[in-house]
Amino acid sequence: MATTAAPADADPPECPVCLSPFDAASAVPRVLPCGHSLCGPCIAALPPASAAAASSSLRCPLCSQCVPFSRALGPSSLPKNLALLALLPSSSPSPSRAPTAAAPPPLPLPLRAAQSRLLSRFRHAVLPESASPLRSAPTTARLAFGSLGSDLDAPWFCARGRPVSLLPIETHPGEGRPLAEQGAAFYRPSHAARVLAAIGALSDAAKEELAGLIASSARLARRVCRIYGVWMDPEAPPLWMVSEHHPRSVSQLMEDEMINGEETVAQIGFVVMEACEVMMRLHGEGLVLGCLGLDCFCLDEFGHCLLDFSHVLALCRGVRAEANSHSIGAFVSPEVVAVLGDTLQTKDNDFDGLVGCSSDIWSLGCVLVSLLTMDEQLVAGWDSEGVYDDWEKEVATRLNASLLGTQFEPLAGIIRSCLSYDPKGRPEIADIWKCIRGLLMKSGHVALAPDDDSAAQKSFRCLLLGELSSMFIESGDVESDVKAHLSQGAEENSSDQDDGSNGDNRVDLSGSDGPQSARMFKSSTLTAHRDCVTGLAIGGGFLFSSSYDKTINVWSLQDFSHVQCLKGHEHKITSIVAVDNGNHSLCISGDSGSGIFIWSVDSTLKEEPLYKWYEHNDWIYRGVDCLAVSGTGYLYTGSRDKSVKAWSLEVINQLYLALQWPVVFFTVEVGMVPFGHGGSLIIHHCLYWKMI
Repeated sequence: MATTAAPADADPPECPVCLSPFDAASAVPRVLPCGHSLCGPCIAALPPASAAAASSSLRCPLCSQCVPFSRALGPSSLPKNLALLALLPSSSPSPSRAPTAAAPPPLPLPLRAAQSRLLSRFRHAVLPESASPLRSAPTTARLAFGSLGSDLDAPWFCARGRPVSLLPIETHPGEGRPLAEQGAAFYRPSHAARVLAAIGALSDAAKEELAGLIASSARLARRVCRIYGVWMDPEAPPLWMVSEHHPRSVSQLMEDEMINGEETVAQIGFVVMEACEVMMRLHGEGLVLGCLGLDCFCLDEFGHCLLDFSHVLALCRGVRAEANSHSIGAFVSPEVVAVLGDTLQTKDNDFDGLVGCSSDIWSLGCVLVSLLTMDEQLVAGWDSEGVYDDWEKEVATRLNASLLGTQFEPLAGIIRSCLSYDPKGRPEIADIWKCIRGLLMKSGHVALAPDDDSAAQKSFRCLLLGELSSMFIESGDVESDVKAHLSQGAEENSSDQDDGSNGDNRVDLSGSDGPQSARMFKSSTLTAHRDCVTGLAIGGGFLFSSSYDKTINVWSLQDFSHVQCLKGHEHKITSIVAVDNGNHSLCISGDSGSGIFIWSVDSTLKEEPLYKWYEHNDWIYRGVDCLAVSGTGYLYTGSRDKSVKAWSLEVINQLYLALQWPVVFFTVEVGMVPFGHGGSLIIHHCLYWKMI
């Protein structure tokens, strides 16, 4: 149908909000769900409909309706008003210049269902692409620094040029998105889709830890450096965790030559008191750091002490990668060192209460000793093999000499108790805070005591022993890290195959893990399916596994090698059984489309079924839900149509319809079945079938 052209003297259509004429470049008319059309800049500038749905809705200025809108995707997610674009005055370019016109940029692909669920959870954690905090490509997978490239509105409210720190989170951001979509000429994943695909490639534990850190940094405002969210460079991986950064570190207090003596100790006291408040708030959140360093604390523009999660995670990765934490300035308690050295506890996250608040008290005591003695290497020299007593005496001597003649001289006793080898002998952080405050106020009476919520916490999660601290570790650095990543690597490989093409039939065998102790057994991980496994069966020396990916994989029970893959089902396989029939094995499978397949596994490795037929085709309920085989050569199938059917494996037909004469009848009887429980006899009514 021909499009009616606009009169030559007619005014071009304009945006009803800013009254600027529409065009095809900067002021493209976009259609809201209510039906009204506004230009893209006006849609982006509209305020949210409510504070609860700040990033997922807006209010139309023309009809005042609350309409859904994703601020992470921007106005480009809304359709264009083609009718208004047709009324725009068209400029007829010369034929010679038309072929040299620049190609339009690729359009963003819509989010998938899984990414939409992630967006609802991380809606305030995906930074826009315009933030671009990374100024240059880092040479290593370490902590990087930069500044925001644009102003950030709600919920961040950050000005352009604000310094930030960037911690790498994931090295393969392309996972979860097919390669054809990544390099398409006309369509490409949007920035939000790429970030959500990278988050989706993480393990479930890493997602929970990342979301928990972002939420905790928001709740602990002005106590920790806020984690703004995650961001990804449009050209190169990985995914970056962007955090607030203050260049001035607490370690600079040891280099400050303008303040000496009593004033230096007093300033350190104020800093440590605020550090105690931070640690108490963290423990109230159920979070234990596991290690600390002087660079983990920084000072803001007002001189307040803040905890930097990015520096803590970078230090944790260094502790996990290095055999000796002394060289990187990490203060780790003896019980945490013991857990890191125990392969089983690190792999299973079974800490048996060894890691808790007292572990951070040791690290905090080391920070305090380092600041007061101006010697960071002093507290890093403890050894658990016999020289701990000598090290403790040396620390006490140096500490008494540093505090001699100052108002903090009574603080030496409680600091020494923080470095007790027994975790039960260390004081509470609230007691350290009260002692320092009492000395600063020159009074032993403290009217206001902090709220220590750590006693109410029954379980803690340790940041040092978490998933984010175990990333970017070389395979030969720490033995425990390799074993802790076996299960995670298998999950990521399964996710890659699930999102890949259907023709990719790679098989990944993780190998066998040797026994670690008397209670651990040898195991192997077999990975070949692209979807969840629905059934297992053993027969003829083989293991048969069925899956929703419509395939059956056959594994050898001798060496766990992959024998063959049986294909033929057109629907999801829901059940599977195996039968040893003479010299060969039979595998029987049923799918959600009422298909029943019989396979033969022998040396010929046939991938086609011996027999197949379709039953249980009720007009409402269909599909085979369960299979069972008797020793007399009968196959029983159950379906959602409330029927159980019996089949002969020799005739491959329904018994009560075979050859038009009855072979087997089913009768229903009500019987009494004894069932023992707790030394008593319980009688239950049940229905069962009797062969007559």
